Amino acid sequence: MNIPDRLTALTKLFSKRASDSTEAEEYEQDLIESVEEFSETITREVMVPRIDIATIAADSDLDKAMAMFLSSGYSRLPVTGKTTDDILGILYLKDVAKVLHETPKLMFERTTEQLARKAVFVPESKPLKDLLQDMQRSSTHVAVVIDEYGGVAGLVTMEDVIEELVGDIVDEYDREIPDVEQIEEGVYRVNARFSLFELGEELEIELEDEDVDSVGGLLTKELGRLPQVGDSVQLRAIELTADRVEGRGKRLLTVIARLRDEPIAEDSEKDD
Repeated sequence: MNIPDRLTALTKLFSKRASDSTEAEEYEQDLIESVEEFSETITREVMVPRIDIATIAADSDLDKAMAMFLSSGYSRLPVTGKTTDDILGILYLKDVAKVLHETPKLMFERTTEQLARKAVFVPESKPLKDLLQDMQRSSTHVAVVIDEYGGVAGLVTMEDVIEELVGDIVDEYDREIPDVEQIEEGVYRVNARFSLFELGEELEIELEDEDVDSVGGLLTKELGRLPQVGDSVQLRAIELTADRVEGRGKRLLTVIARLRDEPIAEDSEKDD
């Protein structure tokens, strides 16, 4: 069952429970409303507007691209030609990092256009539930949003879409949470919004995903649903467990990251 189907099932389940009870739990009501709003939302409402998009020129070398990745905090950058409307592809941090690791001299010889992946374009009026389904089906991680005149309106990622489901219930409960806190040897409490790339750097392991950027986003993606306390996933070099949630929407606040003594093979990871 994919995420949109799960959302539909959740709505039916909690609606039934609400009708069977004279006083439904507040968090159930919030979840119902969040799912219903998600179903009615269109891409334009969650995209990063054109004015806020960080882009890089097609003729820039990879060294300049890496500098922009590090300074901006983004893991993907649109590669543009003469104007912002001329998007030639999407450059991924992991692709540039691979070049840096394997053949450093190419960082000054190859251009962003040469390494960019094909861009996917979607209309700004596309319903969010349809966008998520299409992204899942085609393994698309980021899409360029086009307005009614064919110009670039913005950019949308799978994480933007996933966060739309829980975002409205999140903001009012925001508080400072340390990015990484060591609990014991090899065990860490991590802010659910902390960057996967930065956590990998912190723990000296390879920890990246093409669909999501945050630790909580990865846990949600691997589970295929909203995490509950105690939910756990086994990755190649680390185990992630939902630690703390807060608010009526059951927002994931922290994740326990436990380093594995012996990394499991990728094939075994896929079978889990």
